[in-house]
Amino acid sequence: MVQRLRNAGLQPTRQRLAVAQVMLARPTHLTADEVLKLLLAPASSAPAAIKNKAPDADSRAPISRATVYATLAQFAQAGLLRELHTGTGAVVYDSNPTLHPHWIDLDSGQVHDLPPEVALRVDGLDKLPAGLQIEDVQLMLRARRT
Repeated sequence: MVQRLRNAGLQPTRQRLAVAQVMLARPTHLTADEVLKLLLAPASSAPAAIKNKAPDADSRAPISRATVYATLAQFAQAGLLRELHTGTGAVVYDSNPTLHPHWIDLDSGQVHDLPPEVALRVDGLDKLPAGLQIEDVQLMLRARRT
């Protein structure tokens, strides 16, 4: 993890390493508040959906809400994470920064990757006004389980 942060141009502070352990050790989609809960709460009291992502007690560092938000933004800026705007007001951070589609469970608020066999396309980008530079594309299905 230390080398991964250094390769991204980030100094591996104790707080960054704690956030990295939650966000970069396995595929995940979490909000900053979910990351903070994992970092501050004992693993046994973390919400079930994110309990297995909690760091070991030995690796926890004192960390503030502002530090978690700033660290996640730095990770996204460095290309380690991707910010997903779900329309719920909270930014969800994806540990896979590559362009890929998602779906959000409207009942739980959890974001998931669409299976690879599901293909979504955006056509007609060549018809956009001249001089427009696309910065990002986010495809997200909103669904409820039946």
